[in-house]
Amino acid sequence: MEIPESDNKPVFAFEKAYVRVGKANQKLSATEIRDLVKRYTLPDFNQRMLAQDFKILDLDAAAIRRLNETLFHLGKIPERRILEKLMVLRKGKLTNAGYLCFTKENDLIPSAVIKGTRFKGKTMVHFLDMKDFKGNLIATVNEVLDFIQRHISMGVGIGAKAARDEKWDYPLDALREAVVNAIVHRDYTDPGNIQIRIFDDRLEIWSPGLLPKKLNIKSLLVENRSIPRNRGLAKIFHDIGFIEGWGTGFQRMVEGCAINGNPKPELKEMTGAFVVKFTRRPISEGTSEGINEGINGGVNEGINRLMEIIRKNPGKRVVEIAAALNIPSKTIERWLKKLREQGRVAFIGSRKTGGYFVSG
Repeated sequence: MEIPESDNKPVFAFEKAYVRVGKANQKLSATEIRDLVKRYTLPDFNQRMLAQDFKILDLDAAAIRRLNETLFHLGKIPERRILEKLMVLRKGKLTNAGYLCFTKENDLIPSAVIKGTRFKGKTMVHFLDMKDFKGNLIATVNEVLDFIQRHISMGVGIGAKAARDEKWDYPLDALREAVVNAIVHRDYTDPGNIQIRIFDDRLEIWSPGLLPKKLNIKSLLVENRSIPRNRGLAKIFHDIGFIEGWGTGFQRMVEGCAINGNPKPELKEMTGAFVVKFTRRPISEGTSEGINEGINGGVNEGINRLMEIIRKNPGKRVVEIAAALNIPSKTIERWLKKLREQGRVAFIGSRKTGGYFVSG
């Protein structure tokens, strides 16, 4: 006979409280009972309110206005009203989700800082580069991808019809999907940090917390089920187009790896964390490896797409162009600098309200 796990914790029997630890039932002390009751009665982490008053927080007001103009479309209202309509500001207090998405720099919730490391070789013995990402989580997505692109390579070969076949070591769209998934679905009550570990032969994304009990690793790859752990964060990331809310992200990672020539990503639960492991694409014959983004690989095609966006949508700003092309903002800024030096585009207007236009 199989008895399903109880949703009500702790479980009481004979006037004593128990929890399941492995295959054994463990009796709880009075202190452990109080801690467990507190944990289950508190609101979700991202819905809890910061103790600090909204007025003293250093929020990115310009980013809030840009997002409202381009994505939220709540009208010309003050930043405070925007946050209230997004339901992250109530009675002068900001939710954790609102703070993490709209602060300039996160100095209140250290566990939400994302850590990126490039290791030498295939082990964690020698560090080549490290970076802590302390900005708001929306901006951090592109910053993390910029960091990754600096430490991986693009190979260029000759494909069908003598066309250039340009592929990164890992599919960028799949990496983006994995980074966003880690940010939105991690367990923020866990004091650990999201870690991006880059090795010579693989890239791993470690996210604190295990899968919800109704999901398992096998089901992630074949079933479309979304169970957001952090509903406040999930709503904001859905509103800005970073997630779609149908639970298809892992399937898109698999498809992206297949198209790019990488093995299927490995999904694991290890030491209290959920891990996505990408294996580096094998080097194929006739391929020139090590051409980095920003030199040759993919730049011409990317600049052509950038010009087309500006031509069809004059006056757009960097953040809007980056969102439309699904390319990190820093990469867009480098390309725009080249185009401005060549006299092909111009920035017209003030720093706050201006945008890019095709010259001539």
